[in-house]
This record gives sequence, structure tokens and C-alpha cells, in this order.
Amino acid sequence: MKLKFCIVLISALITCNVYPQNILSVRSLSLGNTSASNSYEIDALNQNPANIINQRSNNNASVYFNIVTNFGFLSNSKYLSLGFYDNYFTEGANGNTRVLTEQDKNTIYTDASNQKSSIVISGKLLALVYNTKKFGSFGLSVDERFTANFTVAKDFLDIALFGNIANSSYDFSPTSVNAYWTRQINLSYAYAVYTKKNKTFDALSFGVSVKPQFGLYYLETQKNDLFVTTNNFNFIQGTGTMELLYSGLTSNNDFKYSADNAGFGVGFDVGVNAGIKNVSRRGKLNVGLSITDVGSINWKSNNAKYFYNGNFIVNDITSQAQLDTLRELIKGSKTPVGEFSVGLPATLRAGISFKLYDNIKKDSLNLERASFSLDVIKGLNEKLGASEKIIMGFGAEVNVTKILSTRIGFAVGGPEEFVANLGLGIDSGPVLIDLGTYNITSIFNPKNSKKLSGGLSIKFKIN
Repeated sequence: MKLKFCIVLISALITCNVYPQNILSVRSLSLGNTSASNSYEIDALNQNPANIINQRSNNNASVYFNIVTNFGFLSNSKYLSLGFYDNYFTEGANGNTRVLTEQDKNTIYTDASNQKSSIVISGKLLALVYNTKKFGSFGLSVDERFTANFTVAKDFLDIALFGNIANSSYDFSPTSVNAYWTRQINLSYAYAVYTKKNKTFDALSFGVSVKPQFGLYYLETQKNDLFVTTNNFNFIQGTGTMELLYSGLTSNNDFKYSADNAGFGVGFDVGVNAGIKNVSRRGKLNVGLSITDVGSINWKSNNAKYFYNGNFIVNDITSQAQLDTLRELIKGSKTPVGEFSVGLPATLRAGISFKLYDNIKKDSLNLERASFSLDVIKGLNEKLGASEKIIMGFGAEVNVTKILSTRIGFAVGGPEEFVANLGLGIDSGPVLIDLGTYNITSIFNPKNSKKLSGGLSIKFKIN
């Protein structure tokens, strides 16, 4: 693999690191990752297609859209932060190359060993929701998403930081990477049925999405059982192999941004949202359920397997022939492979939300004062960096005025274990702005935050 490819990948991981069940709607980002029952219009795409028909209670627009004004990223790591990078991998205060002290090395070794870091960076190049009175709502978006997981083995850091020590054993097998970059087109439709005679449901919304997937890059560690031992006589022996599976736009592993694709597949989302009657005279209760990203991508361009042979013996480190042989093994070999398929990160979301109003009046735009939401999120597989660990999220939104909304939330479970969220919404008429973070420390202590996240969304509406 080319060094340039590895540097770009590792730099991205150090800069900002999450996993696919985390949604990158900025509003939901700041509401504990909740979306199944409380999301609206464009923000409901990729979360619950039944909700694209919904709007904030004082809105009644025909069209919502944005163009390259929706971006978000999240990170999940137990050690990586901007401060960690600055402290150990940048130039010193005098501009000289930093020399790690023994204490620095021990800190890196202790904090980073065998720790999994994850990343999701996502943006909407285009998004549109069109509401009709008779035929429901239609949604369209073009999304880019980069996701990766990266783990550095404890023993790999040991030998990198302290050198090979006599009479030692080094297990490199925990070292792994799984990364992909995809572009998708989301075609969604939602329809609402209003049940006046039903004693339980006020309205039922149904939605479905068809999502063509265009793969740009894919990289996966398929096998790694590398192991090295040393003794007192300068004897070094390695065993095992490492295999990386790759597919991408280029055969030489350089990154490029293009309209082409290295893989193609189709994903599907389905969802439902139900309004519950007679819960409160001043509020409304909704229940939502969705299953997203059911499908797969078939990778077909520049497919190759990179093979690294770790079976070697060096009994004379002064022998140039033995060192040359070792260099060739480390360099690895590349073998073309056929097409292969990888499943999408299918996810189940179930949620409930309660909206409190000033005064509920029929056939009028009532001001929604506050809303409270609870979601349970369960990954249905561990494909493409996903996790099957359950997340529970809680969010609260207070509409201070018709223009300004404040948001707070938290999520427990999953790889993050616990995060607290914060956000702000501005509804200025034709322009809607959302700012948010999945982790409050990203705002108050961004340099040392190990779960760095942030998002910005600017949407436009046409009545």
C-alpha cells in the first residue's frame, strides 16, 4: 500500500472520529440521536422516511431544500483528541521536530494500545422535500459518507516506541482497519392517513426510501495473525500473515474525488409514525419505528488483495541479504480479486415523543412550546463499521420563540457509552439554521475532547 494512502487515512482518524448508527441530522444530533418519532422534512431522510411529511407545528411549507449546506462529523475514541495530536505529533514550540520523552512514550502506549477509534463524516450535496396535499410527500437527497474504524495493537506501539527488546514477544494481530467512502441517492415517499373515527390513532404516516449506493473506496483487514519473537542472540523470528481487501476509484490507492464509482448497490428504508389520541389536552404523543440501510454494495473496480508475509527469520542483523529479504516481505504483494459484496449497516430505530403546545386548535398552526423524545437504536449487523450495541437517547427541545429553539440531550450505550448533546435552531422564515454537537465538551473543551463532533445545517423553505 502506498504511504500516501495510509497517511491520509490515519490523519482523518486523528482529526475527527463514529459509527453508522449515529445520524448526521444536526437537529437529531443535539437531541440524543433521537429521530424515529420526532424528525421533520429533510432531517427525516435516512432516519425515518415516514417523517418527511412532518413539519414543525408553526410551518406549512410546500418545499424544503438545501444545497451543500448540511455537514456533520462525530468521533468516538478513548484517546484521540486534538490535544493528543498536538502534544506528541506536531513540531515543538521552537519549530523543531518534537522528541518524545520516556513519559510521553509511556502515555501514548498506555492510552492508545488496543483502543478502537471510529469515524463518520457526512454531508448532503443536495436535499429536497416536496409536500402535496393529495399525494403525500416526496424526498430526494444526494449524500456523501466516509466511515472508518482503526485499531493499533499494544505490541505494535511497544516496538514502535521502545524498539525491539531481547527475549520478548510481540502480537500485532489486534491491528486492523475497516473504512469505506460511499455516495448515495435517496428517493423517499411518505403518505399520511388521518383516522377521525379511530379511538386510538390521530394519524398514521407511512414511508419508504429506495437508495442507490455508489461506492468510491473500500478497505478492510481480512486477516492478521502477525507475531514476532526475539532472544538474547539478536535472533528475530516472525510468523503469520496480514491480508487487506481493497476496492477503489484508483488502482494505485491514491484518493480522488469523482462522479465515477467502484461499486454499486441498493439500500432500502421503511418507517411508520403514529399520533396517539387523548393523551393530553395540551400535548400530542407520537410513536415511530423505522428500519434503515437494508441492502448491500457490490464492489467491482480495481479490486485487490494486499498480502503481507510475516514468516521470516533473522539470525544475523548484519547480513544485508537477510535484511533485503525482510524488506521485500514487509513491502507486501498485490493480487487482483473478483467482485465482492458488503452489506449496508442495517439499523432499527424505535422512539416516542411528546409535544407540548400553547393551545391546540383544529385547523390552525399551533406554536409548539416544547418536545421530549426517547429513542432506542439497535444495529442489526456489524457491516461497514456498524455496531450491534444498543443506544438509548433522550432529547428535549424548547421553542423559546417562533424563531429560536434550544436543544439538549444525552445518549447512553453503544461504543460511546455516554455523551451529552447541545444544539440551537433558528427559524427565520424562509431560512432555517441548525447548529449542534453530539458531545458538549466539543464546545467547551474542543482541544481535549476525545469524542469530537459538530454539525451545521442551513435549509430553505418555500410556502
